[in-house]
Amino acid sequence: MKIKGLLYLLIIPTIVIGLSSWYSSGSPGGKTGSPGDGSNCTECHTGTPQSASSWITTNIPASGYTPGETYTITASGTHSGVNKFGFETTAEALGGAKKGTFIITDAAQTKFTNSNKAVTHTSGGTTPSGNSKSWTFDWTAPAAGTGNVTFFGAFNAANGNGNTGGDVIYLSSTTVSEEEMEPETSLTIAFTGMTPHIGKLLEIRLVNKYNMMEFARKAVDPIASANFDVVFENIVDGDSYFVDFYADHNDNGMYDAPPADHAWRLDADNVQGGDVIPFAHNTNFTDIDWKHLLTINFEGMSPHIGKLLEISLRDITMSYEETYRTSIASISSASFAVEMPALTPGHTYNIDFYADHNGNGTYDAPPMDHAWRMKSTMVEGDADLSFAHNTDFTDIGWTYHLTLDLMGMVPHQGQMLMVRATNTVSGKEVNRIKRGVDLVDISLSLPGLEMGETYNIDFFADHNGNGIYDPPPSDHSWRLTTATIDGNTNLSFTHNANFVDIDWRYMTTLHAQEMNPHIGQLFEL
Repeated sequence: MKIKGLLYLLIIPTIVIGLSSWYSSGSPGGKTGSPGDGSNCTECHTGTPQSASSWITTNIPASGYTPGETYTITASGTHSGVNKFGFETTAEALGGAKKGTFIITDAAQTKFTNSNKAVTHTSGGTTPSGNSKSWTFDWTAPAAGTGNVTFFGAFNAANGNGNTGGDVIYLSSTTVSEEEMEPETSLTIAFTGMTPHIGKLLEIRLVNKYNMMEFARKAVDPIASANFDVVFENIVDGDSYFVDFYADHNDNGMYDAPPADHAWRLDADNVQGGDVIPFAHNTNFTDIDWKHLLTINFEGMSPHIGKLLEISLRDITMSYEETYRTSIASISSASFAVEMPALTPGHTYNIDFYADHNGNGTYDAPPMDHAWRMKSTMVEGDADLSFAHNTDFTDIGWTYHLTLDLMGMVPHQGQMLMVRATNTVSGKEVNRIKRGVDLVDISLSLPGLEMGETYNIDFFADHNGNGIYDPPPSDHSWRLTTATIDGNTNLSFTHNANFVDIDWRYMTTLHAQEMNPHIGQLFEL
């Protein structure tokens, strides 16, 4: 825990033996020498106060006090030849304000003074044991945000001669901190009424609405009761998420679109740490297009420790479309695992990856960089692959990513957005994506850009909501142009009315099936 502040504890034993029986039965109050009290026992007893260390101790942990918790305070003094010992102690924050609540636990030897803002001795609590004397009492810590508190104390080691001469006044203090509570970083999904799915697998994920990247996923296997919680940690305050989850209703161990499995999507917007989102079972199912998890277990990567590793997942079943990529900026150990939540059951994938062996930050064909290709065939749910470092390198023809950050898209929230990247020389479209404008600011990523080329980035918001492109002003459309590609590229766009007719073209997709006789052959369309 972090330390917010210090708590100052000063105990001033104010025993004025010989002045009156009233002082021998306790300090009149306000004599601790604290900033708030402004005086100490030398106003009645002659001499100069001496400083004493460690005469005030507590059982408050080093991490600090917890607001509202009660702790034991011990005031102890020692003086050679002492006849009577007395004290007064108080607790103050910076600036002199009294803080916390004292509790008398030994009424025979201690009592309140100074309107219950301090503790002092009683007439029965002045007799030392040898040359020492101790008193104990409790203190309840103040409200959160008080910060550092100091206990101040004044102690009077009296000689018992009946006057103010010969007594010795000691001042001591102890500072403690307020325990800094770690900020809440959790998001809880509270499930109720899940009786139809008891005994079934539940999988749940958070997808960041800004860039549509999966933030985290968890599984409950099996669901044990109708009501339960799933907690995600490390939430960033202010972020917004889709909460996607499904119950494996048909028990085949993977996701199937409803009604085969039961699936839902919730919105979690502007999340704050500690938020709880309730979900009561219902039949308002949503096809969440669940992606299963590919885990790649790397071994023997010692030659590339400290190097960049980039990984791309290409869906062979869908015309080699890149469906996911991730990177490790600096490989930290020889063995590690990488997770890619991007598999669709029944599909086959190429997994391309390279280690930036020459350290120039971009891909170069082997042997300058070390590159490999693996295949995962006809995946069925989550999959695991193992890779042991070897020198069977493959030129994977790595392409680069464009990240397009769109800001101020207020007029188009809730509308469809389409984006494409087209080579400015050949006119060939290299990629397109479609997504909803879920937030005012969103980010999109298009793979497929080649080194040394330039691209037009065309995009439109379906402003009239008819599902197709119409030239402005019916729909709002824009064109940006990249610089010459020299690696992954970022473009930023702020909404404006400088519309451009981008002459959007539509795609025809041919789904070829039962092509077993031609596997390994050229296919042209």
